[in-house]
Amino acid sequence: MKASSVIPVTDPEKISLDDLLVEVEAARGEDPEAALARLEDADEELQQRPEARLLASDLTWETSGAESARPRLEELVRDVPDYADARHLLGCIYDELGQESAKVEQFLEVLRLDEGLDPMLDVDDPRAVEDVIVEAAEGAVAALPEAFRERLTDVPILVEPRPSEELVREGFDPRALGLFEGPTHAEREQGDAAQAAETTRIVLYSANLASESLDEDQLRTEVATTVWHEVGHYFGLDEDELTRMGLD
Repeated sequence: MKASSVIPVTDPEKISLDDLLVEVEAARGEDPEAALARLEDADEELQQRPEARLLASDLTWETSGAESARPRLEELVRDVPDYADARHLLGCIYDELGQESAKVEQFLEVLRLDEGLDPMLDVDDPRAVEDVIVEAAEGAVAALPEAFRERLTDVPILVEPRPSEELVREGFDPRALGLFEGPTHAEREQGDAAQAAETTRIVLYSANLASESLDEDQLRTEVATTVWHEVGHYFGLDEDELTRMGLD
């Protein structure tokens, strides 16, 4: 007689870190407090892993506010100073708390660390990635209503690896996917001489876009969304208006 198969029940204390993080993230959408509790009930060794501590800090921010999450992240950054994700989240928390100099300090470290681990360095042909970004950006502009396309003919869309150190020192997020800078369409229409002399442009950050994308299809989606978002800034459109136009 053949023995029946028995499906082993996974010991919750033997769960892998990756499985734990996936489980917690899945629970987060419905009940972030329960997700945090699940993380804090996990095996102590797993709780102390940097990735788990980062997620716990993020959930603490979501459930209890920036001030509650701040000491968790500060301790994590002290323990793992080269953990760029932790520094970035801490910088975002400082931003919410209005601590500008502390935010910039963290963001500059993120820029330095990210440049050292640039995802495009692992790509066989970084130029090919940039070509995909340019092609996707052109497609995103082509998808705009004609009236908008016509008013963008003199607004260049540029591709750069990452935000400059100068921008980050001004408080700009080093992991931003794109940037709109210069006078808006309305300001240019007003004909102010000083504003007319300024250059309006949209910049896409190729390394940041690549790091947010698992494959070429996702990269194209990220590029299109970023282009439409920055175009929205140029025309003074909010997220709801972009959504109504199908550009979200």
